Amino acid sequence: MMTLQQYERYKFRLAEIIRFASAIDYEHEKGSEQHWRELSARLADDRFNVVVAGRFNRGKSTLMNALLGMDRLPTGIIPLTSVITTVRYGTSERVLLEFDGSALRGEASLDDLAEYVTEKGNPGNKRHIRSAEIQLPAEILRRGFFFVDTPGLGSAIFENTETTERYIPEIDVLVLVSGYESPLTEEEVRFLSSASAYARGIFVVLNKHDTVPPQSRADVLQYAQKAIDEVLGEGSRNIFSLSARDGLIGKQTRDHEALRASGLQEFEEQLLEYLTTNRSLLVLDAICDRVATELRASGHPELTDAVEEVVGLKGELRSDAGVAHEIPSTIPLSPPAAAQRNRFCEICGGVLKEVIEFLRHYQYELSTRPEVQRNHAKLGGFCPLHTWHYEQISSPHGVCTSYPRLLMRFAEILRSTAGRETMLEKLNNLLTALDCPACQVRRAAEDKAVQTLTARWIKLGAQDQAVRSAICLPHLRLLVSRSASESFARYLVETEADLLERTAEDTQRYAVRHDGLRRALTSAEERRAYVDGLQLLVGHRAVDAYPVVRDII
Repeated sequence: MMTLQQYERYKFRLAEIIRFASAIDYEHEKGSEQHWRELSARLADDRFNVVVAGRFNRGKSTLMNALLGMDRLPTGIIPLTSVITTVRYGTSERVLLEFDGSALRGEASLDDLAEYVTEKGNPGNKRHIRSAEIQLPAEILRRGFFFVDTPGLGSAIFENTETTERYIPEIDVLVLVSGYESPLTEEEVRFLSSASAYARGIFVVLNKHDTVPPQSRADVLQYAQKAIDEVLGEGSRNIFSLSARDGLIGKQTRDHEALRASGLQEFEEQLLEYLTTNRSLLVLDAICDRVATELRASGHPELTDAVEEVVGLKGELRSDAGVAHEIPSTIPLSPPAAAQRNRFCEICGGVLKEVIEFLRHYQYELSTRPEVQRNHAKLGGFCPLHTWHYEQISSPHGVCTSYPRLLMRFAEILRSTAGRETMLEKLNNLLTALDCPACQVRRAAEDKAVQTLTARWIKLGAQDQAVRSAICLPHLRLLVSRSASESFARYLVETEADLLERTAEDTQRYAVRHDGLRRALTSAEERRAYVDGLQLLVGHRAVDAYPVVRDII
């Protein structure tokens, strides 16, 4: 089966082809790029829409928490029948509220959600809430999942109500959550029959199997399967026995055996297989056909190879959709360590802080003390980078009192030159600071930061080395060169690779949504990915991009 990551990469490849074709079309016939923009919008809008339904107290929210790998969605609340709660990816946890008759959005904390979406907190919906959108930094949501947590079955969500009509056409999977205490009631069977006309795929979950012995489970499952066959036809095997509570605990404790025993892992595998396989064939396959048609219709020779690329991509899609991969197909237990890190290089941060603090003190002495000015001129001043740092924290008066001696010294040197070779030699010397004092501080700060980080990580041990900040490649080189442990150096390099890959995916998502005029869908990570990527490659712009690595030069 195809994994979520593979599915996204196919989308990114299609987006690149569309972007290239749009540029070629625009060069030859301005105004002809609209059809390409429509295709970009289809890619940008693409997501896995999973509607979760069930009676109150069946464990809908617990099941979604288990899939998310985080215990954040409130449980045990009875939502208003007129309010649907959606769950999507967000850089930070928050709740956005939509109101009837208004385009404005409100915001609330997740802890206060019940005050807006329940009869107790919002009797008669006096606040006029239309929907609540929960944003969480969960890995499955980042990969394109979009949950719709419906009110209880009493709300008849598949009736033609204004609240639910907008979700029905986009449903990819309906998950009906029932339970062992009263499996597949008449109401649930009636709902299942109604829902089958709208949902592309239906999964039935019998939750709380930890409350009954194995033999009883088998009897209940047999009964439930018979009821499902009567509604959906024989051969429909999308029924799962699980304990959402035990599955969530297994994920949070990283207990793989408990996760398997909970039944959640099997459910996730089947859910992912259905979504990725069907999406690849139904959505991406269709877009490939449309792109190939548009490419052929354009008639531009530059796009001939692009047609072949799309045809090849379509073949790969069909192949991957039917091939089992060794890559784990379950939803990640949690985001990789790299994903949890602040993407500002910790060493760059330490260096910048030390250098700015040094310049703050040095600029006063340089503007007031003649001996400091003479020494500054003798050394050749700051390097270019730190010259402009100095200008930023100083004042026009400060520069005017600090730099006359250096300017005069350089003027004297230039006047003393004779012959072209001597001129070039003098100019080379002038353009290279002999010993920039701020660079000395930078090198000392790098040494200090490397020692501090290495000591901290070694003390934490391998289990807890989830580094909370990024390391740029130049400083990663410095860290690896100083590391006495090959295993630790390997850990640093592998987590850096994870972060580079993750940032690359964020840049691609941003580009897809930008092309499709869907920038409102971008997360904070995606909006800042362009800066994150550059900082990972060369370091912070205010720190020398390629620090002196004295150990390996």
